[in-house]
Amino acid sequence: MGETVLVTGGAGFIGRAVTAELLRRGNEVRVLDSLIEQVHGNRDHPEDFPAGAELIVGDIRNKDVVTRALQRVDSVIHLAAEVGVGQSMYAVERYTSVNETGSAVLFEALIDKPVRRVVTASSMSIYGEGLYEDADGNLVQDAERKPRTSDSQSWDPLDAQGRPSGL
Repeated sequence: MGETVLVTGGAGFIGRAVTAELLRRGNEVRVLDSLIEQVHGNRDHPEDFPAGAELIVGDIRNKDVVTRALQRVDSVIHLAAEVGVGQSMYAVERYTSVNETGSAVLFEALIDKPVRRVVTASSMSIYGEGLYEDADGNLVQDAERKPRTSDSQSWDPLDAQGRPSGL
């Protein structure tokens, strides 16, 4: 049997994939996620949430919730964050509070509830978009994503001819 892993932000896009892989490897997984409407819509349970994972709905900035989530946990994968450069400009307090204060609350709670390992990650805001390949197989640097519209079929950037590019 594996260990018990807390995945903060585990209901998000990356968090669901990490949670599913941890379960596949035989770990017990507890997810702490706020399920904000911007990401999850008006749901009390996220779409495609991995079966077998325990879900605690709560705010990473709430020390009581974090302390409860850390009970009997061996390791933590910390992915909880507000994402999106756009929202960082119009919801500045929430964005910085979740990302900075939320991490501080977690690490402070870990003083009293130490774990074997903590893994934390960042986002493309730090790493950048990376290289894309256009439809002809040419590498494209500094690809630009356009805002998604109702008739958009792809989230990937478009090449010079308007075709979706892939990673």
